[in-house]
Amino acid sequence: MLFTQFEFLFLFLPLTLAGYFLIAHFVDAPTARLSWLAAASLVFYSYWDVRFVPIIVISILFNYGMGLLIARQSGRAARGWAFAAAVSGNLLALGFFKYTNFAIQILNAVTRVKHPSLAIVLPLGISFFTFTQIAYLADVYAGYSNERSFTKYALFVTYFPHLIAGPILHHREMMPQFGSKASRRLSAENVAMGLTILAIGLFKKSVVADGFALIANPVFQAATQGHLHILDAWAGALAYSLQIYFDFSGYSDMAIGLSLLFGIRLPFNFDAPYKSQSIVEFWRRWHISLSRFLRDYLYIPLGGNRHGETRRNINLAATMILGGLWHGAGFTFVIWGTLHGLFLVINHRWSLLTQKHPAFARVAKAWWYPIAALGLTQMAVVFAWIFFRADNFGVAVRMLQGMTGFADQNRVSPARLVDVYGGAMIALGYLACFVLPNVNAMFGRWNVGLETYKNERPWSILNLTWRPSLRWAVATSFALFVAVLINLVAGDSSQFLYFQF
Repeated sequence: MLFTQFEFLFLFLPLTLAGYFLIAHFVDAPTARLSWLAAASLVFYSYWDVRFVPIIVISILFNYGMGLLIARQSGRAARGWAFAAAVSGNLLALGFFKYTNFAIQILNAVTRVKHPSLAIVLPLGISFFTFTQIAYLADVYAGYSNERSFTKYALFVTYFPHLIAGPILHHREMMPQFGSKASRRLSAENVAMGLTILAIGLFKKSVVADGFALIANPVFQAATQGHLHILDAWAGALAYSLQIYFDFSGYSDMAIGLSLLFGIRLPFNFDAPYKSQSIVEFWRRWHISLSRFLRDYLYIPLGGNRHGETRRNINLAATMILGGLWHGAGFTFVIWGTLHGLFLVINHRWSLLTQKHPAFARVAKAWWYPIAALGLTQMAVVFAWIFFRADNFGVAVRMLQGMTGFADQNRVSPARLVDVYGGAMIALGYLACFVLPNVNAMFGRWNVGLETYKNERPWSILNLTWRPSLRWAVATSFALFVAVLINLVAGDSSQFLYFQF
């Protein structure tokens, strides 16, 4: 089920919300309402494909049991073996469903023997609920209290606002909220803020992101068949960069807003990353919960920056390559992760140069430096997105050839794929990224989400602050009406891009 579907907005969500607070009103014990919410979350998950339900249920039972087993081990070695077995079980399941056919593809390339791909259906959201549970197991292994309530644990994994595309949750952040007194009472303030944030996210997805998809998709499709004009190639790359930005931003907003309706705060997962002035800052603002997971459970265990610059660079590269593979089983995702690893290494090297050499320090303090850093960071991100979006390496190469003017001009179609109107929309999209505040800033004083990193609020030319007023109610209603109308006209089947990961 999609957040944009009518069945979700006008049937599932009202019924789930009404049932939750009715149970909370008549039953003091939290188990009843949490069971209702967990069951509703499984219904939400099963709506996409009921075959996925046994997989997530088995995953929950396995990890809940392994969490109890790890907590009961008194010896360090025994705890280590139990933890290793639990993580291995999760990675084997994830590897089978997500990477088996990729492994066959690699085997075919190496041996030049064509082994057929297996008919494996990738369960929706498996990367998210697997990483969420690995983080939980790591917390239990580290000595944090494990969860003894199966109902709370099942809800922790299946909670529908985050289940399909994140954020990746931490046990310590969420368990105190499940069953709390604050989440038992229906709050008019939470409903007003939650619906506003939900409407903003829905508008971003249905109107803005899907609008840029109409520009980007034909360009990348044309690149599968031939060469591109330089303007079309740039327009397609920039349009996709905006599509994935507003798509993921919209989902993150909707997740925050939906959860707030139940009085539960999710971690912020998106914080104006296109306003970043470095790749390091970008990864503190883009998919924040994944960045935290990779840092805490991969980069730091590998050694982090504790063993010198060379080892740190290797650890960064390995972390980002694996981060690329997390997003998808394909060589293009490996290249995307490798590029970001390289960008991070260069970024750290530049930081060292500005600390050690006064000449570089003066450059970093020049008035024009933030503008140049913003532009360079954005170009690096757009360059990497090409591999992220391309169906294969050949498509990415043709996109880059078109953008650099090295395309075979004899094979470039004289008809332009993107007109002046499309170019103007792209310019307006980037203007909106830079000028407007995000939900985190608009609702800053209301504490609608959990902070993962202590990021400074990014600058905005327009400082919009939400207030419970008639003006905001009218604006919210208009945004919701337009988004629903667009879905009605275009069809409500457009997935969020991160659903495939």
